[in-house]
Amino acid sequence: MILGTSDIIALVSAVVAVVALFVSLYAAHVTRQVATSGFQSAERVKSDTANLVVALRGIMIKAALYTTDDPKTRDDEQRADSIDIRPEKAAIQSFLTSSTAIAYYDFAAKRSKKAGEKEEEWRIFFLTLVTLLRTDNTYSAGVQAAKLEKMFDTVSEEDLKGMSSGLGDLVGSIKRILHNRGDDVLLYVFVDNAGKKRASFEDFVAFLRAQGINDPDVDLFWSSANNDMSLAEDALKRGAKVSTKAGEIKSRYKALWQKFSAEQ
Repeated sequence: MILGTSDIIALVSAVVAVVALFVSLYAAHVTRQVATSGFQSAERVKSDTANLVVALRGIMIKAALYTTDDPKTRDDEQRADSIDIRPEKAAIQSFLTSSTAIAYYDFAAKRSKKAGEKEEEWRIFFLTLVTLLRTDNTYSAGVQAAKLEKMFDTVSEEDLKGMSSGLGDLVGSIKRILHNRGDDVLLYVFVDNAGKKRASFEDFVAFLRAQGINDPDVDLFWSSANNDMSLAEDALKRGAKVSTKAGEIKSRYKALWQKFSAEQ
């Protein structure tokens, strides 16, 4: 049977209509998928993580270039070609206040619990980020950025998917990081001790150090209260445990605690 021109046109029109229908259905499916909170969470975690890593890399590259400049003038911000890492720091600050940071708090807590008493670098991830922000020297900032980027060597694709999934349940993630706060010595001093009636534990730590007590756990509490990153790193290297509670320190130095409390 030979098809006439009108038949061919009708057949082509029918095929086009079918294709258009499938395209429309697929577009609707994609639109619904993109609109889901799970998809948006996954994309947000990937995007925020990429922005953070790019900022760290930018600081490292600028730090490398900084070392080639004249030591006498490289810190002069008035130079037309002075190296400025403030844009990268702004990106890091943005990460710290993003919802993705919640996913990373949850991730770091899980890594910390899994490690138990073993060393786990993710315990000081956020402390290192803030230390980098406070670092004025470009080279020192580059060193901190390198430490942070190195941490991501241990983050797998499954870890990122897990963080994305956790962020999809934002309420659950918030509850988890609040629940895990008690195991974080770096937060304990500022939050769980705030407003409690006690013979100031922070002052007791200072008292112990004044007595010449050389205890890495005591030093870790002190570094947390005084934002002393170098002491925190040293204390962790000497065996300080982030899971140590204030009560353990009081029991460990019971006689000194009684003496200190009596003097208050």
